[in-house]
Amino acid sequence: MGAVSLVKCRIKDHGRAALAARNSLEPALEANGFLKDAPFRTVSLILRYGDRDNLNPDIGDVDARRSALPVAVELDAKRLEKLDLNTLTEEFRSVMIELLCDVAANFDLPFEFLDAMRKPLAKH
Repeated sequence: MGAVSLVKCRIKDHGRAALAARNSLEPALEANGFLKDAPFRTVSLILRYGDRDNLNPDIGDVDARRSALPVAVELDAKRLEKLDLNTLTEEFRSVMIELLCDVAANFDLPFEFLDAMRKPLAKH
């Protein structure tokens, strides 16, 4: 997981929030065999901090050398700057679930457990 700023911004604790969100999802992904039949071993998520929310993911080609699938999404940096650590963590968690559901749909992977974990995104 990584992040890149497309606009000038300062999102406090974004690294901690993203790591906490990822760590909260990882056990469910492993327990449900999310990547078991995937043509990649890793989903490489890039959060693009921009001037709008665009949750239509850019899903790249599988990097055969690293066995990774690059996936990027744009999030409204100004909106994220206003969130506290807990709210930001929940926002990232919700975004990750949505992206993983899109990946599951594209690669015929299990998603029912992710669907059950969905929560509404923070107010825009």
